[in-house]
Amino acid sequence: MKLKLLIILLISILLLSGCNKEDKIYPLEFSQTDSSKIEGLQLDNTGKIIEEKILDNERSAFIFMDNENAEFLKGGITFNGKSYYIGEVSMVDTPDDLMGIEKVEVFGKKAVKIYGILGADYAQAFYWLIDENPENSIIQVDGNTFEIDLDNDNKKEIVSTSGTIPETKIYMLKEDKVCVSDINKSIGAKSVILADKDKKLFVVYFEPNKPEEYIYDKDSFVKR
Repeated sequence: MKLKLLIILLISILLLSGCNKEDKIYPLEFSQTDSSKIEGLQLDNTGKIIEEKILDNERSAFIFMDNENAEFLKGGITFNGKSYYIGEVSMVDTPDDLMGIEKVEVFGKKAVKIYGILGADYAQAFYWLIDENPENSIIQVDGNTFEIDLDNDNKKEIVSTSGTIPETKIYMLKEDKVCVSDINKSIGAKSVILADKDKKLFVVYFEPNKPEEYIYDKDSFVKR
């Protein structure tokens, strides 16, 4: 009788542990991210403009090569008659498909994305929220970036992935502040990558050769 009860107890424990294993939900930790610092720029000293996106008579974004440093291309914006330097955008001679300026929408706001590569496996992007004060409107994001509506609220978030062992972050608006979650650190994963943009599907490795599929849901990562 005792043996039978013990067997039933062991089976119950195994079934419960199996359910927990298959129903993994990991809460994500978010923290506020700072705006990228910008500084005034004298256009007469910039040298050659490589690419420019004119938004209207008062606003534009551009990539340029200055006269003092020919190793990296740099980024700038013009706002209400004043120009600002935002930072290094990409290496010189970067292929056109890896560098550029695009109009996008993030956090329900109009933005311009200025992106490029600064080295092997070192992509980055600047997002300029064009309707805000330029001093607080530039967000610098490391990695390959995508704009996706993860939470189905008709406002796109930013997903970025960087490194040869992929590390992925989510940037989203919380209480009118841009916040970021490092998914790898939040859930204790070795590798996280956005595998399917349309299905919003992430592939996670907690250990080698054992991929698991997850989706974002209510500030958590939920196993598919």
